[in-house]
Amino acid sequence: MSRYPHKDLPLKKAKFDNTVFENKKPPRLGSRRAPLKLTVKDEARRLEVAAICANKDWFCEVLIDPQVDEDLRDLNFLQGKQVVATTTRLAGRNDPCPCASGKKYKQCCAK
Repeated sequence: MSRYPHKDLPLKKAKFDNTVFENKKPPRLGSRRAPLKLTVKDEARRLEVAAICANKDWFCEVLIDPQVDEDLRDLNFLQGKQVVATTTRLAGRNDPCPCASGKKYKQCCAK
């Protein structure tokens, strides 16, 4: 019998669920894999919507159906996206002060 009981035990294999590692991001709306699906009433409106999509380099499938109301939700969603604002990094305590005084931030503007 060994002084170390764990040495004689068989090795356990890790039990990983394959679905955890196989998750993929959904395709971006307006890309080749997920084009915009839009419905319009007439040909003139189809050309107008196709021009908007072409101007923004979005892929779209525009169907003409005079019986159904226009469905432009995907287009409105992409046009309404706001640009994400990025902020500049704040000065740390020991960094030079952004007011260009030459002092450390903690001895100048942090007081």
